Amino acid sequence: MATRKCGIPLSTISPKFLHANSTSHTWPFSAIAELIDNAYDPDVRARQIWIDWTRIRGLDCLSFMDNGEGLTRARLHKMLSFGFSEKKAVKFHIPVGVYGNGFKSGSMRLGKDAIVFTKTRDTMSVGLLSQSYLEAIGAQRVLVPMITFRRDGHNHMEDGASLRAILTHSLFSSERELFAELRAISAAGQTGTRIIIWNLRTTTNGDTEFDFDTDKYDILIRATISERSNGGLVMTPESEYSLRAYCSILYLKPRMQIIIRGQRVKSQLISKSLAHIAQDNYRPSFLNKRVRITFGYNTKSKEHYGIMMYHKNRLIKPYVKVSCQCKAERKGVGVIGVIECNFLQPTHNKQDFDDTDKYRKIMHNLSIKLEDYWNEIRYKRKKEDPNCTVAIEDVLKVPDQVWVQCDSCLKWRRLPDGITELPDKWFCSMNYDPQFRNCLVEEELEDEEEDQKSYPKPFKRQRRNTKSEFEENVPESTQTQDRPGLLSSNQAPRHPPASVLSGLSLAERSPLPLINLTAVASSLRRAKQTFFTIEQQTPSSLVPPLTAPQELSSQTHYWPALNKERKILAQSESDTLVNKAESEMMEGFESHQGPAAAEETCERDASSGTGRGYSPAVEEITELPLKNEKEGVEHHEGHVDDEEEEEEEEWNLIEVQQWQDELMELMHETAEERDLCRQELEVLREHSAALEDERNKLISRLERVEEEKTSLSALCDQLKSQLSELREQSQRGKEEKDDSSKLRTLRLNLSRLLVSFIPSLHLEHVDYNSDVIDTILIQVLEHIT
Repeated sequence: MATRKCGIPLSTISPKFLHANSTSHTWPFSAIAELIDNAYDPDVRARQIWIDWTRIRGLDCLSFMDNGEGLTRARLHKMLSFGFSEKKAVKFHIPVGVYGNGFKSGSMRLGKDAIVFTKTRDTMSVGLLSQSYLEAIGAQRVLVPMITFRRDGHNHMEDGASLRAILTHSLFSSERELFAELRAISAAGQTGTRIIIWNLRTTTNGDTEFDFDTDKYDILIRATISERSNGGLVMTPESEYSLRAYCSILYLKPRMQIIIRGQRVKSQLISKSLAHIAQDNYRPSFLNKRVRITFGYNTKSKEHYGIMMYHKNRLIKPYVKVSCQCKAERKGVGVIGVIECNFLQPTHNKQDFDDTDKYRKIMHNLSIKLEDYWNEIRYKRKKEDPNCTVAIEDVLKVPDQVWVQCDSCLKWRRLPDGITELPDKWFCSMNYDPQFRNCLVEEELEDEEEDQKSYPKPFKRQRRNTKSEFEENVPESTQTQDRPGLLSSNQAPRHPPASVLSGLSLAERSPLPLINLTAVASSLRRAKQTFFTIEQQTPSSLVPPLTAPQELSSQTHYWPALNKERKILAQSESDTLVNKAESEMMEGFESHQGPAAAEETCERDASSGTGRGYSPAVEEITELPLKNEKEGVEHHEGHVDDEEEEEEEEWNLIEVQQWQDELMELMHETAEERDLCRQELEVLREHSAALEDERNKLISRLERVEEEKTSLSALCDQLKSQLSELREQSQRGKEEKDDSSKLRTLRLNLSRLLVSFIPSLHLEHVDYNSDVIDTILIQVLEHIT
């Protein structure tokens, strides 16, 4: 019967739950990662963690030891319990653990039994989490024997039952052996934690799932050669079966050294170990800031590619192939993308993300971004070397940058490009750059911290402009089906020709997030003048029809004159519509400055299917020539030839559409510039807020220092007065001592004289500090006189 509290039964945990809970880890390295995360998190702050294989009493064991803060008895109890997680971020160190279940699920996935030795500055504790122990005693609930030793080596009296359980059901049968394991922690530091796991999980043939013999400095997952290769090509990434390779990319920016079987893991900054690195930005619709994406080529094997997805600095999904890399043409071969998805929720085992709408959107957009990068790199290579026939993924590559971690301070330093060999141990004092030759110097800024702009995309721009030119040059027979020579609204060119925007690039334009409304108004006026300049300059005679709209500027055309009434009516109506379009466009640009409009005109999720929108006023401008010419034909039927009318309408529509596309392109690029500036402004605001906080802290610290100075000054004055008093007392004591010495000498001399008058006077019995001699002298003088 469950224990009751206030009459309500308490929930209990069955021993079978230890195994059921561990099944969330289908991959053994994910269980090991849970134990590494516990040492990495800011509540432990270990600088090193040692992972090793050993044999105790003939059993294969895995051991984990760190030099962190250690665990008190209360924290050890929470670690052996379920659902207790009190981890908090410290500065920029964000904890990985969330659920308070990592140690239980991870250790029980690796083996049936685990024992924890931990050491703080005041206590030493031992805890046991064992399925074998619970089965042996037939427990109905999960029991965790725990003992705590004082520094003098004596355990608490109430831990007697736990001590007997640990010595009976663990690998250690005496207190001496327990203390030997606790002393082993001292080899790593004054404090720390040591975990030993035994009764490891085995395969169907009885072997452990780990291979400890193939590589004496690594821990491998047993697998056949055929499972890892295909036709001589290594198809499986090394991190899938090598613990050393997996730990080298486990953290986006490693802050802890991992030592596997006595040899340090060479951690790497995955975002810096690529070739042809490019930084791109992605801003989901559900976030108010951009997410940084790093693209580059794998320098080791082109067969290992995809997206490296991290969460709070921890690797969740490695080498995820997005849709463009899974197609038949194999786009993006060899390309790796690195992104930190702190806005997604990882699953319970931290090996995947919850399948939500946010996750599906980001995977779709990552596919688009990666394909853009792949096309840009190929375009750049083709432009640099048009005759090259070797694919870029087949070219031998080296990382663009060389970064190394100091073995003393664990800070990352950038080395000059071209360095390929480094010593086993590297320290800041060995740096080529004298500015960063000291461990006390902060790390240099990374590229994403220095520059928040995306890389240029000339291929994408050229493809857009080429598509626009192609649509402009489509034959008339394919442009419309209802009326020959007339462009329908959905077939009109969507982009201006390449020459329209061939001036300043986005990076060269003004970074201010303000749109030049005067320029927009001037563009509308020029469009309005273009509509009616042809009509005002054409004579009344007829000429043969044009073969192309471009020939209008090089040939002389004579259109039939329209009557005065039609011109006045068309001019009046056109002015009204153009003025209305100009007003609405100006209002649209002014409202575009607000944050709400910014989100709609900025870069969107491609999955949402949003495209470039057009203002109703601009649509009215597009329909203006059609409406005017239609009225002209109705009033002057027979004066204008049908073929010439169609050519006139077509030419006007093309001109209007070009101006419209130019304005919309300008609006889109200006919005991008504004968003970039807004992002920089947010960074500056955050930096300013940080500086303000630091300033307030310094002011409060200065006030405290002033108070301490005042109190010290008062204490100093008090000490000075006491010192002067002591000096005076010492001087008086010295004078009194001198007077006493003189008086004693005088009494001694008098006693010698008095002996001649009083022979029976014994000088050795006289106390010269008293007035005995003075009394005797007075008596002698009275007797003489």
